[in-house]
Amino acid sequence: MRFAKEHKDWTIKDWGKVLFSDEMAIKLFMERHVRDYVWRNTNEEFHPDCIDYGRRPKGVGLMFWGVFRKGKMGPGGFFNLENGETINSAVYRDQILLGPLQQFWEEAFESIDTPVVMEDNAPVHKKVCIPVGVNLGMQILDWPANSPDLNPIENIWSYMKDIIAKDYATISSAEEMKRIVKRIWDNFEERMG
Repeated sequence: MRFAKEHKDWTIKDWGKVLFSDEMAIKLFMERHVRDYVWRNTNEEFHPDCIDYGRRPKGVGLMFWGVFRKGKMGPGGFFNLENGETINSAVYRDQILLGPLQQFWEEAFESIDTPVVMEDNAPVHKKVCIPVGVNLGMQILDWPANSPDLNPIENIWSYMKDIIAKDYATISSAEEMKRIVKRIWDNFEERMG
């Protein structure tokens, strides 16, 4: 509620200064973005025959990051992780913050007096990343916790996952999936241009 009150008077121009960024997980070897429907009686809601405990997503995980602002898609790409490596603040800092995010932020000064970076409250955006952003002079939008639906990039993720589920559900090669996802992301630039 605090966030809504603080930003209720923001104009389109104000929101146009925001660089919306986020990460999207993609798993190989699993059904994607699909729902199962079950016919059951009201009293059977938790009956074992109506629950499939084995449908947790499993498979090889890929993590894609992207950023955009009003009228301009920014860079998007996959984290470069070694086998078993996970994304932490140092990985985010080295592969995103001091790379494509910094570059897109610096380029934004060509048309925006004070670009504002929006990152959600994921732990990887904290720790070593906060002082780096401060040293760069980045203005960070204080985003409310547990509010992914407020970030417009979530609409892009949903669109991309719908395309993947519809047209590429059988892809099992990580490299092929990376090419497909990158191509889908890059096609947004053409739509905005």
